[in-house]
Amino acid sequence: MSNPPEKKRLTDWVDPFLGCEPARLPEPDELAAKWWCAKPPIGNTHPGVTMPFGMVSVCAYSGAYVTGYGRYAVSLSGDEPETLYDDHTAMGIAHFQQSGTGRIRMYYNYFLTTPLTGDRLDGIGSRFLLENETSRPGLYTGRFAETGVDFEVTCTKRTALHRYTFPSDTTGKVVIDFTSGGLLIEGMKTYPEKARARFLDTNTCEGCVTIEGIPFYFHARVTTPVKASGYWENGKPVSCEGEFRPGKETRREQEPYGIWFEAAEPGGTVEVRIGFSLHTAERPGEAVRMREALPFGEVQGEIDEIWESILSRIEVEGGDDATREIFYSAFYHSTIKPGDFMDESPFSPEPGPFFFDLSTLWDLYKTQLPLLMTFWPQLGADFVKFLVGVARREGSFPISYLMDNAPERFAKQATGLCHMILTDAQMRGIEANWDEVLMLLWQTSLSGKGRGGKFAEFARNHVVEPLSHTLDLAFANWCISQMAKRTGDQVIYDKSIPLSHYWVNAFDPQTGLLSEDSDYYEGEYWNYSFRFLHDMVGRIKLAGGEKRFVELLDLFFGFRDPEPGQVVHHFEGLNNEPDMESPYAYLFAGRHDRTAEVVRKVMRYQFTTGKGGLPGNDDSGGLSSWYVWSAIGIFPVTGLPIMLIGSPIFDKASLKLHGGDFTVTALNQAPDHYYVQQAWLNGKPLNRCYLKLSEFSAEASLVLEMGPEPSQWANETRPPSFVM
Repeated sequence: MSNPPEKKRLTDWVDPFLGCEPARLPEPDELAAKWWCAKPPIGNTHPGVTMPFGMVSVCAYSGAYVTGYGRYAVSLSGDEPETLYDDHTAMGIAHFQQSGTGRIRMYYNYFLTTPLTGDRLDGIGSRFLLENETSRPGLYTGRFAETGVDFEVTCTKRTALHRYTFPSDTTGKVVIDFTSGGLLIEGMKTYPEKARARFLDTNTCEGCVTIEGIPFYFHARVTTPVKASGYWENGKPVSCEGEFRPGKETRREQEPYGIWFEAAEPGGTVEVRIGFSLHTAERPGEAVRMREALPFGEVQGEIDEIWESILSRIEVEGGDDATREIFYSAFYHSTIKPGDFMDESPFSPEPGPFFFDLSTLWDLYKTQLPLLMTFWPQLGADFVKFLVGVARREGSFPISYLMDNAPERFAKQATGLCHMILTDAQMRGIEANWDEVLMLLWQTSLSGKGRGGKFAEFARNHVVEPLSHTLDLAFANWCISQMAKRTGDQVIYDKSIPLSHYWVNAFDPQTGLLSEDSDYYEGEYWNYSFRFLHDMVGRIKLAGGEKRFVELLDLFFGFRDPEPGQVVHHFEGLNNEPDMESPYAYLFAGRHDRTAEVVRKVMRYQFTTGKGGLPGNDDSGGLSSWYVWSAIGIFPVTGLPIMLIGSPIFDKASLKLHGGDFTVTALNQAPDHYYVQQAWLNGKPLNRCYLKLSEFSAEASLVLEMGPEPSQWANETRPPSFVM
């Protein structure tokens, strides 16, 4: 009797290359062809290695936009990005990368590490053709063609492990460039403010490089035999007795410098392990020594197991191989950011939670952070503590948070996001000192330092520009009121709840849309008009009732053509985030069939396998998280105690929540079976298109019977409004 085939590991389904190149998506149908691109159609992901919510990431570095990986130049329009380099090249392997962002102020890519085969240090700063690249969670490999050097990299929480295999007739060298940083594009390069290093022995160097005000303590150790090592400046070895301080002594910040190691013999491998800390000089060495006895392959195996555990939080049944690959690649990209720098705050001597790389919080708050809070509540509790720490130190909650020491954060995109995030965390049962959180929210909004900001302007004028921020602030005040209600603070409740009603001031009652005369960021007034509010009943009434609201949505998505002379800005189709929740807005008007049609078409025509498989910037996993939720068949509404029901694409999805599974089963599933015919929650008929947050829990089950035609299911019920 033959043995059954071995079950495929979930990590085998992940393609880290997905989204690295311009979109090559399926030819859209008539509806999807009407959607438009506000931003370049490229995911801006990279295939480098990292741990889940990892502190360290490692990837080949070309200096291209935007992660430092690849071939592309700066691109801000909806056109395919232009190429910066004709060939797929790299200058070595760099550390700390963004994931899926667009243009931001910081691009990292520090401690560029390059294997060399020439005389002395010939080749520093050279560009090599990249060949034979492979990537999976926990391992990234390839070859530098001109030198014939193969590379393999993996990582742990605080270390990067490099293994270089040199040609048999070559005595290999490895150089580390302390001045690497940012992109090789005008205005996007980063230079160290100061650096110091000292060799402990021929194999080991430690020190600190300060970049953008952040100290990067490092410990670099070659674990294979070394003949010689030293310092270098401007491509040449330099002599230095004792500690090397190039930034202080030469102040040649534009000229590169770093350290080098030379292998003891020709051929074979050179293995370099680099530990990092933003907190102490001792921790990098401790991190390297902790795993030094383990071979590279065993360390990589440990990371693979960690990723397997992360991905197993959602197990799906059904669907073809391509769908599974897209799904688990999306789940993988959803769990890269924000970076968990536990006990690594560069701003405080105290240990505790700290996160970096909230580069796109305006995306993450809608999809990715609810995913984090749902599956990893302890990490969610740490994230809440981190936000509290930022507010204490800087006097405000962040809109974004990069690896620098500048408290001025990008605020054009959105306002008051942490009010929504923290309210959502409280509703999802995250443990925190919620009385303290409420007071900080209040003090940074309408008292203390908040008196001069957007919140105070909104409290005075009941409207702010851009008008999308008026929606943010009305909802943020509603969130404050709900936290005050739960914690029993009547004063804050009474002051915040009236402000939550002024979302109406952003709308033109004649059109039922946001007023056209405002500066909308990366979209048009149509794109922001269908965002979720705490008062969707009032929102629909303002539009002229459910029939008119659906007509507006139909125009927006392309189900109806505009009248002669009518200007309609269509759905951005997941190319960008301002309207990413809008397919689910139909549910508030009783049209689940329309939500099902749009969501399924987005998943079919806006996502595919391969390097061109994403429709736009992944935005630190915000885009991928949309796919994860929608493929399962439920969708979160941040700050509101409901989960919306969509149109699942798998026969079954098992979500591993604290205490047990929540399952979504789709009976009669098929690619063209968009529509729910009947539903049952825990065996009882369910005639509404949403779950209460309390029903989305362990040991619960949602069963949906799917079909090829719209039904009458849930057309008499609506998700609730939460207006007082």
